[in-house]
Amino acid sequence: MDRYNVTSVLAPALYGDILLCVDTTTQEQVVVKKMDQLASAKHRTLVRNRHVLEDAHFEKHVNQVLRNEGGHPNVLILRNEFAQDGFDFFVFDYCCQGALFDVMETVPDKLFTRHEAETYFSQILKGLKFIHAAGFAHRDISLENILVDKDNVAKICDFGLAVDINSRPNERVGKPYYIAPEVFDNLTPYDPAKADIWSLGVVLFLLLTGVPLFNVPSKLDESYAYLKRHGLRRLISVWDLDDFVPEEARDLLEKMLSINPRKRYTLQDVLQHPYVQKLF
Repeated sequence: MDRYNVTSVLAPALYGDILLCVDTTTQEQVVVKKMDQLASAKHRTLVRNRHVLEDAHFEKHVNQVLRNEGGHPNVLILRNEFAQDGFDFFVFDYCCQGALFDVMETVPDKLFTRHEAETYFSQILKGLKFIHAAGFAHRDISLENILVDKDNVAKICDFGLAVDINSRPNERVGKPYYIAPEVFDNLTPYDPAKADIWSLGVVLFLLLTGVPLFNVPSKLDESYAYLKRHGLRRLISVWDLDDFVPEEARDLLEKMLSINPRKRYTLQDVLQHPYVQKLF
């Protein structure tokens, strides 16, 4: 850590801390993720000693592959990594506006303009395309895991739950607002790429409306039960959100938020949709 002067602790991490630092070589502000090697190897959090699924070793591998693939403007890329005194350190660019969730909290009525929402969505979609093309599914796409830099560029971050895109995991992972029904059910192996598409659909809905779809994708949740029974278009109408979601976006959201993953759009389908084509 000799190269990096710690300015402050931005946030706790599962296995350590997220540090704001100054790179003494370049004089740039950077973020350093500090992780206790023993805790990460045991998958035990430093606080409360809880067992978690986040895999620091695979996270490092994903970050290295994404960097070796040339990086992408809409993905937070690993600048440097090293180990010292029983800790692993990952060094990233500093995104001064924080998470997209926090950015949304600062805008009037917590609602982006249509242009802002669509710009962020197109950036996130491009970033996810790069991640999937590199052979990984993220499994934790959310406004909290998308950072915004000083130029209002969105960058997908945090690959602690990422998996090989061809794997078929069955763990329930991710944040309840965003996880796909088949992930929440935790009954059978699922396609993690299709689960990412569901999460991306929830993100688009939030960006356009400022309203969360539901707390959990379960029949015990009234909003989810209504969506399952009547469809997304009816839900948008009943919630009086017609003015916020243009027709082509409704069509796309219906297909991204298909409860049956076999009928849900693939990433390629999303990219070819007329709504997305206009954004690109």
